[in-house]
Amino acid sequence: MFEKLTVQELFPTPVWICDLKEEHHRPLNRQLLTAIRALIEPRPPIEVGSTWQTDPVLHRRKEFAPFTSLVERAARGALEFLGLGQPAFEITGCWGNINPKGGLNSSHTHPNNYLSGVYYVAVPEGAGQIVFTDPRPQAGVMIPPVARYNKFIGNKITLEAKEGRMLLFPGWLLHSVPVNRSDEERVSVSFNIMFSDYTEAMGGTLWKAGTAPTKV
Repeated sequence: MFEKLTVQELFPTPVWICDLKEEHHRPLNRQLLTAIRALIEPRPPIEVGSTWQTDPVLHRRKEFAPFTSLVERAARGALEFLGLGQPAFEITGCWGNINPKGGLNSSHTHPNNYLSGVYYVAVPEGAGQIVFTDPRPQAGVMIPPVARYNKFIGNKITLEAKEGRMLLFPGWLLHSVPVNRSDEERVSVSFNIMFSDYTEAMGGTLWKAGTAPTKV
């Protein structure tokens, strides 16, 4: 009966996955671990379910310069993929996360930033997940049983977190990190990206009197 059946995916949400080669991420991760631990030692005991975070200024410290350069390259690639050309941008925050046994990161977003990301430095066995939650409030109104879950069904997607992997995603995308049930620490570095001249070059209206807003 149907002459043609197609699917149009509307309003996709991108998550970029960047994996470093092993010969690159192993020395980088050793250096990052040393630098992060130097910033937070000595550490008093913390409550179960808590996590350690450094001040969000790692991008300003010279020992993190190689990592900062890596973040900038990845962010440039993401912005070009989105068709934004080469806008001026900057890292607005960069911090280390340490999840001891029982540590987690509850669902959250990163306000006032266009892109956010995380890089995995140390991932214990069985503790390598990050969960992204469907940001559409109405998507959970009806959740029927399904034969198999896929990107069109379900309200959460879990991606693998492994050493040497960097993820970039929109700053508004809800995400969380499950409990670390390992006896070893899970270590990552998070960061935010925002346009340097947003208010001057990008924050104005997109239309003029007598014309309709731009449509895609």
